[in-house]
Amino acid sequence: MVYAKIAVTAGLVAAVNAHMKMATPAPFDPSALTNAPLDASGSDFPCKFGSGYSATGGTTNTYALGSQQTLSFIGQATHGGGSCQVSITYDTTPTSSSVFKVIHSIEGGCPAKNTSGNLGDDASAEDPYTYPYTIPSDIPAGKATIAWTWFNKVGNREMYMNCGALELTGTGGDQANFDKLPDMLVLNIGGKPDTIESYDYKFQDAGSSVEDNTSAGEVATCGTSGCTVGDTAGSSSSGSSSSDSGSASTAVSSASSAATSAAAASSTTAAAGGVFITQTGSGSSSAATSAAAVSSTAASSPTTTAADTPAATTTAAASSGSSSGSTTSAAQTGACSPEGTFNCMGSSYQQCASGQWSVTMALAAGTSCSGGQSTSLNIAAAGKKRSGRSFRA
Repeated sequence: MVYAKIAVTAGLVAAVNAHMKMATPAPFDPSALTNAPLDASGSDFPCKFGSGYSATGGTTNTYALGSQQTLSFIGQATHGGGSCQVSITYDTTPTSSSVFKVIHSIEGGCPAKNTSGNLGDDASAEDPYTYPYTIPSDIPAGKATIAWTWFNKVGNREMYMNCGALELTGTGGDQANFDKLPDMLVLNIGGKPDTIESYDYKFQDAGSSVEDNTSAGEVATCGTSGCTVGDTAGSSSSGSSSSDSGSASTAVSSASSAATSAAAASSTTAAAGGVFITQTGSGSSSAATSAAAVSSTAASSPTTTAADTPAATTTAAASSGSSSGSTTSAAQTGACSPEGTFNCMGSSYQQCASGQWSVTMALAAGTSCSGGQSTSLNIAAAGKKRSGRSFRA
């Protein structure tokens, strides 16, 4: 297994406190709601309840059955987007045993579209991207709780969840229609499988109301058993589609080792939930990345747009195995060893994962790596010396 330590040049990482939280629907007690993800242990599931935060306060969202509503956010740390779900439970004070049913899925591009990293570092800024969804017309009226969940594309493997008070108005709904809706997906917390970093996620059971923002060749399908690369969920979308989802036939199990879970648990706090590096490279992903424990330097001058994202200086060290000693810079294919070995090709690289060389992955513009095949990957801005301190995220 590969453990990575990333030394980031000062000013290249968005501030830790610039995560995301739900603006609409109105959440419970918005003044007390932090923008951090759920704790990796699952202790604050659902809805981030705990440490003084509960299903009280805030504005009740009164929605008519069959009405169209809008999902919107506050914050700029969009972590490359990801996939979201809107769910409902009829429990007004939800617990870990509550049944949340999905009424709308957003596959890719949530909570930001066409964004490779973060929008900026302002935790109070309004997210310009909004997402329409419709309240089902055939479920029961009454008091309930509405929830937003998000699996981020880039950064630590996390799950975000905010909830708000809900009152559904109207007549004619049936409990059986609610019961047959898909269950809300839970991953990345409490020992559940992890998502795979750098993919847009399609849901194995997304339901009939779906907004498809996935990108061709960068799709992983996620269900209760984890994620596999490729679109294996079939086409059930009734929402808009911004691109062909594409598919890849190779299945890659999500990283869910005890070591990874422990690293995630130690890095998640109630106030921050870990440090994320704004990325610019497109299509740069590796199955081994999911298992990495990352340490980063906080920003002194964070980026403001994905297009302006500067490069980071990275040093990744394998926890086991040794260098092959080769200095070749040619792309490799087929079997490889030891696990985690990097193959640097100047402006791009590969990594040995699951016994096979990965696809060639481009580095951020203005950066390069050196060393050929090695157990470490040294990335530096072109013409600049690497600097900065590191700490465990």
